[in-house]
Amino acid sequence: MSGVLLWRLRQAARPLGALGLAGLGLLVAALLLHGFRMASLQPAIQAQQAKLAVLQRAAEQREAAPPPAPLNPLATLPPTGEASEMVGELERLARANGLSLPRGQYSVSPLTGTSLQRWQLVLPIDGPYPALHAFLAAALERLPNLTLDELKLKRDRIESIQLQAELRLSLFVEATP
Repeated sequence: MSGVLLWRLRQAARPLGALGLAGLGLLVAALLLHGFRMASLQPAIQAQQAKLAVLQRAAEQREAAPPPAPLNPLATLPPTGEASEMVGELERLARANGLSLPRGQYSVSPLTGTSLQRWQLVLPIDGPYPALHAFLAAALERLPNLTLDELKLKRDRIESIQLQAELRLSLFVEATP
């Protein structure tokens, strides 16, 4: 029986030639190596699948839990009486960054349909760009109810370090009843 099987294998291998048989041998070796490698990775695959199952259960529990009540940012606005202190804070921040606020225009207007007031500030500033940038970053970080509405920059000459800037800011406060 083994003689007939050997004869049939030789007959099937004859059209392949030596290179075909070498390629077939390499293919069989690659499949065996792949099988051994996959067998050695099974514990790691099972551990990853267990972690995935835990994460999926945690995600399902978070979805089932009611979402937290949304934070109302308007509830954290300071009262109108503190607006002048905030303008003073802007002046301190400007001085801390080597800038001065020589004059400014301030106007207060209520926001219709709300209990809020909007202080609109127009501030001209002269100074170098890095100082202006640092001032704006510090002001917007320190005063979360402050917004930068417009920024106009101008230089006398292109090589000049000094800028003339006009800042339009809005400061939102809660109107006192």
